[in-house]
Amino acid sequence: MEKLSIARGIVQYRFPPAEGKHYGFNITALLDEGAKQALLIDTAYEEEAAAVRGALEAAGYTIARIVISHFHPDHVLGLNALPEVPILGSPRAEETLSQFGERTEWERFLPTLPVNETDTVEFGLFRLRFRFAPGHSACSAYTLIDDGFIHVADNVMTSNAGQDILPWAAYDLIEAHIQSLEMLRESASRTLLLSHGIMLEDADTIEAAIANRIEYFRAILEGEGRISYEEATANCTCDFLHKEWLIRAE
Repeated sequence: MEKLSIARGIVQYRFPPAEGKHYGFNITALLDEGAKQALLIDTAYEEEAAAVRGALEAAGYTIARIVISHFHPDHVLGLNALPEVPILGSPRAEETLSQFGERTEWERFLPTLPVNETDTVEFGLFRLRFRFAPGHSACSAYTLIDDGFIHVADNVMTSNAGQDILPWAAYDLIEAHIQSLEMLRESASRTLLLSHGIMLEDADTIEAAIANRIEYFRAILEGEGRISYEEATANCTCDFLHKEWLIRAE
């Protein structure tokens, strides 16, 4: 685990990829230095969440709240290491979680504090707002942190070395994903915090990341989900990792 200082009161705990994968895991922590409390964004798996909890407790912090950017297993299973901590997230969480077994297996991961786009969450010196950004999942949401940062869930992913990772969405959510990426352009003056990969803060880099993903998605739609990776990325300026995630129409 690597601890990165992003700004005063914002740290990111970064974990390496699992064997055979290119994407690692980030758990972002906002620190209320006066109250000695932390708010986490995402939890990865139980092992990663337990490591972050241990590091924070060693520094004298307790975990007071958790924001889940979207409810895929690699974002929520860490909640098993963080029992009884209030969970903030999209009211559409159940749509995603219901894909992963019986209700008894996942209902403990549902938000205890569902958030809406009109909500503002105050935590220490931080002010958080939310924008629903479906695509990668129906429940994906951006978390705006003050005026300087935006956590983008998995709508943009890179390796820990910064190489772009092929975006994924169910075929019928591609249009929604494009709209969410267009919305992200409106916040491109902020630093992008990723659940998987590096922090993006250069405007040209952010624009390229958004544009390449939109180009890919549009090509998939134009090809009706039946084209090759090379055809789908012909107008992109990067070579994506995880080509096996190429979206196909069902």
